[in-house]
Amino acid sequence: MDEYDWIADWYASQRAGHMGVPEVTALAASLPAGASVLDVGCGTGLPLTKVLLEHGCHVMGVDSSRELLARFQENFPHVPVIHAPIQSCDLQARTFDAAIAWGVLFHLTHEEQGHAIANIARALKPGAAFLFTSGDAHGSIDGEPMNGVPFRYHSYSVDGYRDLLRAHGLTLEATRTDAGGNVYFLSLKTG
Repeated sequence: MDEYDWIADWYASQRAGHMGVPEVTALAASLPAGASVLDVGCGTGLPLTKVLLEHGCHVMGVDSSRELLARFQENFPHVPVIHAPIQSCDLQARTFDAAIAWGVLFHLTHEEQGHAIANIARALKPGAAFLFTSGDAHGSIDGEPMNGVPFRYHSYSVDGYRDLLRAHGLTLEATRTDAGGNVYFLSLKTG
C-alpha cells in the first residue's frame, strides 16, 4: 500500500508498543524450535518480528511498503524480506510452520483478501497456524486517517472468515477481541 510509504516515519514511531505481543508470544511459544514463520505486513518488524526472533523462529517478512521494509531491514538486516502485496506475492515455493498477518487483511478488498488467504494457505505446512487480525462485521468503511492519510477498511464477519478459511484448507480455531477492540483469528491448516 502506497499510503504506508507516505507515513512511514510517523508509523514507525507509533507502532513500537505492545499491541499483538501477547498473542504472537503465545503462538511462538507453541511452535517447534527453529520454526519458520511468514510475517505478512511485517512493517518495521517492531514489535512482532522481534518477538518471533527472540523465540528462535526463522522469519520471512513480506510487505507492500518499500519505506517500511527499509526500516525493517535496518532493524533486522539478516531477516529475508519480499517487497510485494501478499495477494500476488511469489513466496518462492517456501513452506512455513506458521504465519501472522497483523493489521493487513482489512486493508484489502474482499476479493483481495481471498487471494491473500489462498496464497498464505498454499505456503503453510499441514497443521501450521495462521494468526491474523481483521474486523468481525461484514462490510467496508472509511476509517480515521492516520497522520492525515485516509484508509479504507474491509472485513468479513466471523462466519465469513470461517468459510473463506475453510475454502483454502484452514480451520478457524478461535477468535478473541482485546481491550483495544482488535479482533484476532487463529486458524490451522488441515491435512
